[in-house]
Amino acid sequence: MKERKILMQQKIKRNKQKNQRYDLINRLPIVYQGEMEECELIFSPEVDAILDKIHKLWNYELHKRDFVTKYHNFRKEFSWEDEVIQYVQQIKIEEKQAYLFLGINDSPIFLVNGKWVIENFCDIWEAISFTDLWLFDKELNYGVLVSRYGGYLEHDPNPKEILYAITKW
Repeated sequence: MKERKILMQQKIKRNKQKNQRYDLINRLPIVYQGEMEECELIFSPEVDAILDKIHKLWNYELHKRDFVTKYHNFRKEFSWEDEVIQYVQQIKIEEKQAYLFLGINDSPIFLVNGKWVIENFCDIWEAISFTDLWLFDKELNYGVLVSRYGGYLEHDPNPKEILYAITKW
């Protein structure tokens, strides 16, 4: 009975991710929708396994308080969306397939051209309301993880009490 319940939960999650795909694509400007519609998609339980690899890469400390000090060479923090956009659009990556995970509930992973995402980061990120956007290659040779947190940077506080962290390797 327990296995049946687990399988049913996985099917429900997978269906939610399939439906979320259309919502995510429809949020994008029309010029990008065709590109995203053509992408191969990855659904749970594979999504969970892929995201676990990211967390494992960072010793399961990615969203922990000590991460900032322990991995300071890989992390930048910003108070404002335009600072994040400027930083990300300066990143140089290969033109090859990469995983794109949008931190919205029940998001599948899109298999996209990583360079295309960096070039169009501003519009894609704005379309998902400046929430989490993770881009990384299959082998985990590179990644750009943009995460949004509650809080502020003392040297440049955002009155919305939001800060953005970019983990890049």
